[in-house]
Amino acid sequence: MTELTPRMQITAETELPNAMNWLDRHLTGPAADIQSDLKVVLDEQLANIFSYGVIDEQAIEVRLELDIQDDALQLRIIDNGLAFNPLQNDIDTDFPNIEDRPIGGLGLLLMRELTDSQHYQRQDNLNILELTRYLPQT
Repeated sequence: MTELTPRMQITAETELPNAMNWLDRHLTGPAADIQSDLKVVLDEQLANIFSYGVIDEQAIEVRLELDIQDDALQLRIIDNGLAFNPLQNDIDTDFPNIEDRPIGGLGLLLMRELTDSQHYQRQDNLNILELTRYLPQT
């Protein structure tokens, strides 16, 4: 069974709680088990978009889409900010002590660790990040 949940659009970082509530409402059943992981991922991605995606005072618009299937869910984060592929750079994970790690990149590392697959494309001046997470089997 495939279920497409409603889309959500946000236009400011101050709307982040609304995005988290939207995610809470739609992650039920087996998907509820991975809710906290996806909230971390969404929080990090939205923070990056609103912090670094601004083009000459242009308003940033972000659309969220969630496809829930029997065995996986896919979260799409679509924005009109500066082109940025979060998957293009290697992330150095060779730091035995977190305090020794330089600032930056931790959110991208978390995204990769907390999702099973990631795909990025730039289409029609939009960043489209598709994140897939497999659901626990009952």
